[in-house]
Amino acid sequence: MIREYYRQYPFKTILLVALFIRVLAAIFSEGYGFHDDHFDVTRVANAWANGIPHWLENGIPPKHSMFYAGLNAGIIWVVQQFGIEDPYLKTMAMRFVHAAYTLLIVFFSIKITLLIADEKRAKLVGWITALLWFMPFMGVRFLVEMACIPPLLFGFYLLIKSHKEGSATLSIWLLSGAMFGLSFAFRYHTILFAGGLGLVLLFRKEWLGSALFTLGYLLAAFLTVGLIDLIIFDYPFHSIVEYFGYNSSHSGEFISGSPFKFTLTTFGFLIPPVSVFLMIGYVRSYKIEPLMFMAVLVFFVFHSSFPNQQERFILPMFPMLIILGTIGWKKIAEGQFLTKYSIIPSVSWKFFWLVNFIGGAFMCFTFTKKDRVDPLHYLYEQKDAQSVIIENERSVKQPPVFYLGNNYSDFNEWNKGILGLTDVEKMDKNHYVVYSLNADKSVDSLKNEIRSAGKTPNYVIFQGANNLDDRKKRVEALYENKALVFKTEIEPSSLDKMLHFFNPRIHRDQTATIFKLD
Repeated sequence: MIREYYRQYPFKTILLVALFIRVLAAIFSEGYGFHDDHFDVTRVANAWANGIPHWLENGIPPKHSMFYAGLNAGIIWVVQQFGIEDPYLKTMAMRFVHAAYTLLIVFFSIKITLLIADEKRAKLVGWITALLWFMPFMGVRFLVEMACIPPLLFGFYLLIKSHKEGSATLSIWLLSGAMFGLSFAFRYHTILFAGGLGLVLLFRKEWLGSALFTLGYLLAAFLTVGLIDLIIFDYPFHSIVEYFGYNSSHSGEFISGSPFKFTLTTFGFLIPPVSVFLMIGYVRSYKIEPLMFMAVLVFFVFHSSFPNQQERFILPMFPMLIILGTIGWKKIAEGQFLTKYSIIPSVSWKFFWLVNFIGGAFMCFTFTKKDRVDPLHYLYEQKDAQSVIIENERSVKQPPVFYLGNNYSDFNEWNKGILGLTDVEKMDKNHYVVYSLNADKSVDSLKNEIRSAGKTPNYVIFQGANNLDDRKKRVEALYENKALVFKTEIEPSSLDKMLHFFNPRIHRDQTATIFKLD
C-alpha cells in the first residue's frame, strides 16, 4: 500500500516523511544546540513577549537579527495567550513552527531540481534534504542559518523558472529580489548569494533584470531591517553597520582554521564517499545552472577565507550544493566506468543511507545541553525555587535562566543592567537571580554578590560529580544555620555522554546534583 502510494505520489510521500521526522525532532530533541539559538533568539523572544526591551536598553543595535527574534516573540506571545508558561512547552511550540517552516527547504529543493533535471534526480534530492542526518535536527533549532534558506530557495526557483521558460517579468524580478532580501533579514551573510548570482546576471548583460532584482532586494531589506533600525535606533540599517563593523574589528578573536576547514566539513557532513560524488557533481554543474553555482561558490569562498569559521555558518548552502551535486553527478554515474563497476556507487549509497538513518534517528531523540537546561526546569517545576547558585569546580557556562521561568536573571547580567529591566523590576521581591561559583571565585565574593542583590538563594546546582563532598562544604560555609538537602540528580544526555567518553578533557562529566539550602 505504501509502495503503491509512493509510485503515484512520490513527492507527497517525501514531504510527509520529512514532516514526520521533523515533528519527532520537535517533540523529543529538547534543549538548544548552540549559544545563539538560545541566548540570541529564545531568551530575547521571551523577553519581548513579556514586554521587556532586552537588546534595546543601551541604544546600540544588537549584532543579531531582530526580525527573527521578533517572529519568535510572536510565537511565544500566542502560546502565552492560552495560559501556557512552561518553558518546555513554549520551546516545543517554537520547534513545531520551525518543523513546518523548514519543510519548505525540501519542497523548493524538489521544485528547483524538476526545473533543471528529471524526476529521478528530483526524488533523490528530495530524500537527501528530507533525511540528511543533521537537517531535521537543525531544522527545529532556532538558527538564522536555517531560517534563511526557504526564501533563498524560493528566490532561486523564481529566477531559474523564468530563465528556463523565457518569461522573466517585472514582478518576477522584483519578487525574487525580495525573497533574497527577506533571507538577508534572517542572516546577513546571505547577501553573498545575491552577489554571486548578480555576477552572472551582469556577465549576461541583463541590466534591467539586475536593477529590478536589486530594487526588490532593497525594498524587502528595508521593510524587515532598515525600518526597524530607523524606528528604534539612529538610522536605517544601523544594525548592519554595527554588525559588520564589529566583525571586522574583532576578526582576530574569532574561531579560525585552515582555508580548507569548510571543505573538509562539507565532505564530512555529506558523508563520504557520497560526499565526494556530490562535490564532483557540483564542480561539473557550472554549465547546468550558473546562477546557483556562482552563488554557492562566492558564499563558500568567503566563509573559507574569513577568520570566523563556525560549521553552522555554511548551513545555508547545503540544499543548493545537494541540488547541483546530484544533477552534476548524473552524467558521471551514467559513464562507462561506473556503469561497468556499478558496485562502487551501489555500496556507497547504501552506506550513505545507513549512516543517515542511524545519525538522524540519534539526533532526533537527543536532548542537547541537557546538563544546563533540565536542572533549571526541574527547579521551575518545584514552584518554591527562589534565587539559585550554580557551582562548578572549573567554570560555569552562561546559564539558560529562561528555563526557570519569566522572573529570573543571570546575576552577571542583572548586575550590569543589560537585560532591559527597570530598577523597580530588578528589585522586585518576586524577581530572582542565578549566581555562579567556580574555582576562581571565593565564597566571600559570592557573599558580597548575594548581599548587593538582596536575593537569598535556596537551591544549589552542582555541575559534575568530582570532589563533590569538598565542594558541598565550601557552599555550606555561606550559611552557618543552613544545610544542603539532596533533591535529585540529573544525568547528561546520550550525546554529552558520548562526547565525554571520546574526549573527557574537553567534554566534561556534567552530571547535575541539586540540593536545597534548608
